[in-house]
Amino acid sequence: MSDGGTIKKFKNGEIIFNEGEASGAAYVIIKGAVELTKNSKHGAVRLANLKAGELFGEMGIIDASPRSATARAVGSTTLKEIQPENLLKGIQTDPDLSSKVMSKLVERLRAADEMLAKAGISSKAAQPSPDPTKPAASLPKKKGFFSRLFSADKGRQATFEILLADLHDDPDNQITSAFYESLKTLAQRLGGAHINIRRTESPFALNDFNDSPMVWGQMKSTAQRWLNELDGDLLVWGQARNNAQTVHLRLAQLHPLRHERAGSILPCDGIDMPSELDDILAPYLYGVVLAALIPSNKTQLDCMESLLESALSDARPALQKRMRELKTPQQARFETGLANLMASCGYFTKKTIYLKEAEETYLKVLRSIRRGSGDLWEGIVHRHLAYTQNSWFEMGGEKNLLEAAIESLREASRVFEKSTFPTEWADLQAMTGQLLYKKDQISDDDNALEESISAYQNALQVFTASATPQRWGEAKHHLARALQLLGSQRGDLDMIARSAEACREALAVRSKTHTPMLWAATQNNLGSALFMLCQKTRKPETADAAVKAFQAALDVYEARKATKLAQVTQKNLTRAQEVAIDLGPLPETQNSTETENFTLEDFDDSAETAAEEETLREE
Repeated sequence: MSDGGTIKKFKNGEIIFNEGEASGAAYVIIKGAVELTKNSKHGAVRLANLKAGELFGEMGIIDASPRSATARAVGSTTLKEIQPENLLKGIQTDPDLSSKVMSKLVERLRAADEMLAKAGISSKAAQPSPDPTKPAASLPKKKGFFSRLFSADKGRQATFEILLADLHDDPDNQITSAFYESLKTLAQRLGGAHINIRRTESPFALNDFNDSPMVWGQMKSTAQRWLNELDGDLLVWGQARNNAQTVHLRLAQLHPLRHERAGSILPCDGIDMPSELDDILAPYLYGVVLAALIPSNKTQLDCMESLLESALSDARPALQKRMRELKTPQQARFETGLANLMASCGYFTKKTIYLKEAEETYLKVLRSIRRGSGDLWEGIVHRHLAYTQNSWFEMGGEKNLLEAAIESLREASRVFEKSTFPTEWADLQAMTGQLLYKKDQISDDDNALEESISAYQNALQVFTASATPQRWGEAKHHLARALQLLGSQRGDLDMIARSAEACREALAVRSKTHTPMLWAATQNNLGSALFMLCQKTRKPETADAAVKAFQAALDVYEARKATKLAQVTQKNLTRAQEVAIDLGPLPETQNSTETENFTLEDFDDSAETAAEEETLREE
């Protein structure tokens, strides 16, 4: 426990985590102190004051439960963040540590009960009551606290844990058992220590495979509860169909994607395949399951390339297999599953040959379903195609790939209409805005930039700060960039001022504590907008605000060792400081629509990508 861990610093009064949040890590206090409080109908009750050297946040990790209290820094506080796998491994292998953790937990629980009793509150009363109007979905039986703490069988045995639920309409579990054995065998041969397959020993709680936003949301939330309970990364469930000749599968991940990528699998992505596995279909099943994994830490990310390449090599023959059990729509979903594997492989390996294969396969699927039926699936495939074409373009592909990706997104938006699929439509609008912004940068096309702004504004008709804060903040951030660029090109101060306001709105939902890189990206964006404004308005307070925004971004980049971003931001900060010190009148020879030869290109706008690559799972 003395090795590893990420150092994090908090100011006095800053929240480390809130009661009810998912338990993502434990902490050791290096310097300072931490106060633990619990909400009740009587207000916040202080449970404990912790000092340097103490461990906290461990109960939720051991018991797979949400945070039972709110942790707040007392004074300037420095913590070491310990990932769940490191904590549990230490408890399992170090008897002294296990004993200390158990003793400290018991001591803290007793102290908490005493504090609650003094406040006139029982520990049970402090817990929120379940909503009787919302029936809870059935969950697999959860292991007890001490079982999780000391049992050798803790479920997690590999880098990725994949759970297979018993298939619906498979009364003897013959198909489920065959799928499990095939996945297990291939995981041992191809995945080694990185992949472990487990059965839930029960069917998934939902047996509704209708395609609607409400059902997709239920699938996702229920699957995430199962994965939390069973310590898994990916859940596979489905239904035997056509007199058990075929199987329809769905997949859901524990961690949500911050940004959709080439090959990413959503609840609407169903896979159809024959129920009888052979030497071609078994590797296909293994490959499409692996393609749905979302790495949530560096260890998982580092092994994705080798896992996917070996899986694709074994699964590729399935593309040539024509199966009499599958009708045209089912065959389309089967082939889309393989295309998703190709796209995921290309994304993680950075090899465009796989993205090219994926594009060709998606286009083949589109040709087939246009002759058959399934409008929704056409939209799903167009969405996959767009993200694949964009990834290929970003890896050095031709400009026409960007144009093709924009058109694919528009085709998908025609299927995922705002009235029926509002969130999916808004996601597509936001992505369209990003690609149009790129188009402007490579072609200097004002129309593209105007269309980009319009697309972001469309997305913000659906996203809200209260219901979808992450998406809303991201759309506001990107809208600000587009407004800023167009405003600088046209010398439109009002548009640049709107950019600054959009940045401030994004910062209302982006947290320095939980999403530092995204927060810093928006601070950098805000700094550039304010700098442009002060160049024209010559207001010292605007220059000072620009300096503060750049300094805030720089502090994060330096703390997280994001060297390139820190270098660019330092340059921006230096220029802003110079202007703040000496705000003289603009030279008479300078055109009033220019900003002292300052352009947006002087600022780095890649912090969004850097945040994704350098800080997985900040939320």
